[in-house]
Amino acid sequence: MKLKFFSPRIKLARASHRIRGDVSAQTLTNMGIEAVANNKMGDVDSNTLFVGLKNTMPENLLEAKRLGATTVYDLCDNKFDEKAEYLPCCRAADIITVNSKLMADSVRENTGRDSIIIPDPYERPELDASFNTNRPIKLLWYGSSASLKFVNWVQLWQRLEREVVNYHFTIVVAKADRLAGKMKSRQQRGAFSGVNFDKISILNWTWELQGELLKDTDIVLIPVESQNYRTDTKSANRLIDGLMSGNFVVTTPLSSYVEFEPYTWQKDYVQGIKWAQEHPGKVIDRIKQGQEYTRQRYSKEIIAQKWLEVAQNAFRR
Repeated sequence: MKLKFFSPRIKLARASHRIRGDVSAQTLTNMGIEAVANNKMGDVDSNTLFVGLKNTMPENLLEAKRLGATTVYDLCDNKFDEKAEYLPCCRAADIITVNSKLMADSVRENTGRDSIIIPDPYERPELDASFNTNRPIKLLWYGSSASLKFVNWVQLWQRLEREVVNYHFTIVVAKADRLAGKMKSRQQRGAFSGVNFDKISILNWTWELQGELLKDTDIVLIPVESQNYRTDTKSANRLIDGLMSGNFVVTTPLSSYVEFEPYTWQKDYVQGIKWAQEHPGKVIDRIKQGQEYTRQRYSKEIIAQKWLEVAQNAFRR
């Protein structure tokens, strides 16, 4: 038995390919299970659990079935309304896996099929809890460029300047220059005011840069629209990244985030920043407790075991 995590356009900078594919494949390999994440079909056979990740097409799943594999279609974005391949891939696959309960609900609603929930594991090194109150508070946001539209950036920046005042906010995202140029140009044209770009750094995302910034920040700030079918099906991977890197997370109560509420702040974000500044000891306690909670439920080994159970159950049929 072997596991193949596949996408015809696999790209490890893409979180879904890296976290749901490569990280689990490497962990399974370390457990003594044959597993790989790539875009090759040559090693697919009747002993393969073929997991089609993001950008997998129906023809990929059908080819894997022709080669004898048991097929899985893995979904972590709620885009049934715009991705033509979603429905035929769900119909073609023997098994469907998803990243969250609400994503499972969406699959059921759109396809009539049940799916298996496999959360994202945390991938970054665990760092000691820390919170520094002796300088301007350092805030960090990270995410895909697709996530930019789910943040009211102008309102966020205005509130930080007006209500927090002594801060520096770093944003890491793909095509950072595009966001920075667009927003600075809008302010210069008078579209909005009250934003201090001297206190805002917008940097091009890399996995390494995000890791370096996580070592030297106080709060991971990821407010997001919660009343949106796209965002509320997301996994908690961004929250978990911040927490396991030793940072206090100020965010929004998405469905998958709510279980972490005792260890984070999921109400008004400015209130959360101020609360943290006033209660640094409680912040450290929350981070430590959250790390222990996460360690017991979302480690690479625990999530890899879930993939292994999917494979074992599939081959028992």
